[in-house]
Amino acid sequence: MFHASRVSLAIVAASGLVSFASADVGVLDKYECHDHGETGQYHCHGATDLAKLGGLIVGLDARAQGWSIGGDELILFAGAAVNAEYSYRWLALTGSYFYLPMVNNDGSSVDFDNSVAQQGWEAGLKVGPGVGRLGSKVYATAGWSRAELTDSGDASNDATLAGYYVGAGFGANTQTLVFDVIGTYRDPAAVNDFLADQQGDPTDVVNFDIRVALGWRF
Repeated sequence: MFHASRVSLAIVAASGLVSFASADVGVLDKYECHDHGETGQYHCHGATDLAKLGGLIVGLDARAQGWSIGGDELILFAGAAVNAEYSYRWLALTGSYFYLPMVNNDGSSVDFDNSVAQQGWEAGLKVGPGVGRLGSKVYATAGWSRAELTDSGDASNDATLAGYYVGAGFGANTQTLVFDVIGTYRDPAAVNDFLADQQGDPTDVVNFDIRVALGWRF
């Protein structure tokens, strides 16, 4: 009887050791997740939502693009964009389609001039901690943009504006929503050429934009 009890205790203890070993707690990251020591499979010991490494995001943003000319003049466009993103851990592929009418400021009022507008697309990358995960994120971004500038009052002012952009952003991912604030510096070459044609003189333009985005995470 006593011998049988000792055998039973030994079996229970061995089962406990096996269960503990199979749990493979190891060194967990801030998401309570890690790679399994033997299989290398990524898994989490906390809430199942923490195991999501990324996925598809669709959403909208409000954005403003400025052309600062010699530090004395500012031409401003402002509007909205439809965005799509696919993220995984530290990396995301991004795409946008935007419409930006010109903003007029006569000193007493500000209004949108839909007769002059940029309409186009851009594609790029985001790279940084937390891009695809729950919680806060900060990242660098870069890509290519192409827009058609149209003037319904004078078709001779129409132009194609294409070039690179680089910038940085920050934000947060919840289980279902994504929030971003992004600022970029944009290739000024096409804008310089366009304004030089319009004004007859070379220009020195700083081209930049700022956007605030909201998306839905799938």
